[in-house]
Amino acid sequence: MISAPRGDRASARLLLLGVSVRALAASAVRSPHASRRFPDGFLALDYFGDADLLSLASGHPIRVLCLSRDLDRPRRVETLVRSALDLEWQALVYSGGLENRPDLLRRLENRGAVLGNGPDVVEAVRDPTVFFPYLRRAGIPHPLTFAGGRDRAPVNGPPCLWKPIRSGGGIRVRLAQPRRPRPRGFYLQQYLRGTPGSASFVSASGRAVLLGVTEQLAGFRDLGASGFRYGGNIAGPPHRILSRQALAVLAKAASAITRRFGLRGLMGLDFILSGGVPHIIEINPRYTASMELFEDASDKGLLDVHLEALERGRLPSGPFPVRRFLAKGILYATRAVCWASSLTLAGLDVRDRPAEGEPIEIGHPICTLVVGGASPEECRRRLAEGAGLVRRTLRVATRNAPRARRRRTFAASAGARRSVLR
Repeated sequence: MISAPRGDRASARLLLLGVSVRALAASAVRSPHASRRFPDGFLALDYFGDADLLSLASGHPIRVLCLSRDLDRPRRVETLVRSALDLEWQALVYSGGLENRPDLLRRLENRGAVLGNGPDVVEAVRDPTVFFPYLRRAGIPHPLTFAGGRDRAPVNGPPCLWKPIRSGGGIRVRLAQPRRPRPRGFYLQQYLRGTPGSASFVSASGRAVLLGVTEQLAGFRDLGASGFRYGGNIAGPPHRILSRQALAVLAKAASAITRRFGLRGLMGLDFILSGGVPHIIEINPRYTASMELFEDASDKGLLDVHLEALERGRLPSGPFPVRRFLAKGILYATRAVCWASSLTLAGLDVRDRPAEGEPIEIGHPICTLVVGGASPEECRRRLAEGAGLVRRTLRVATRNAPRARRRRTFAASAGARRSVLR
């Protein structure tokens, strides 16, 4: 075992597990329900063990473990689960990465309680050959989806995308060229022009309550993203992001999906707003990346909401009280850099900060920026300004780093930094 041997009882500790759990850990320390339920505290296991996650642990009952630094293991979901099975915990809540591997969730469920959607639910709702035919039968708006294994994109039909079955963060999504064969592990979906967005819900007993909506940033070049890659979210008052009719479509869809698949606890629906109608493109049956914005804007913890739904079937009366616009942006590296904790970034809310001296390769996320604004446009502008400041500061820090150390760190990384988006 990695941790100390257990005594006569299972450790009353909650495991927070995923590719990146910093936001989920911040939610846990806000949760009086979780603190009472798990008197032995929390155990956070992810790929990175970022500096701000470690800082959070210094003032709260959280133990942080990083796959590569603390356990000397490669950054893979399979390794994450194997490592979790070696630890002492009573129950777990998962974030990004596990929703694509119901087989691994099943192994974890055999070890302790999965507080959220279990492997059978995840297997069904994340299977495009099950999920999209259900949406069609239920009359829920969504792009035309060929999930049964169509081998080629139509020649004269609408433009389409090849999307990976094990999807995440828009990685590997690409336009489908007519007559080109289907890549292995992909399915075909109509490309809708419109604005990407996400909606957060909590479900129990066949009901779903909206917690908040965001405009989603995809391919935001000022942050170094391109194509369909996830770049962050802009949260705000729901009625200022979507019309009343669009909100009603999402609420109806979430309740119907909840009843059909037996969803419980937190979940997110991604959509494309096209012609004023939200078309569902993906479901994430877990705590999602956008949810921390609702927590920050309202100063309430979503893990409490999640546990109340699971254990008591209790749901909030409506959305979280978000009265201003708040945005998070994922900053991607456009050149190889080294992170320095001494960076002067006054006035910037920088999260998911790498460890001191960590090398970051081109195309990999550097950190997360959080800004506020009076409008989505102002949020975008402030994200772009913050990205420019971080890049300029990192260039200076990397240039001033000792040449021998730069060679060692970049050679050691071999592209290992954050190849999977959170």
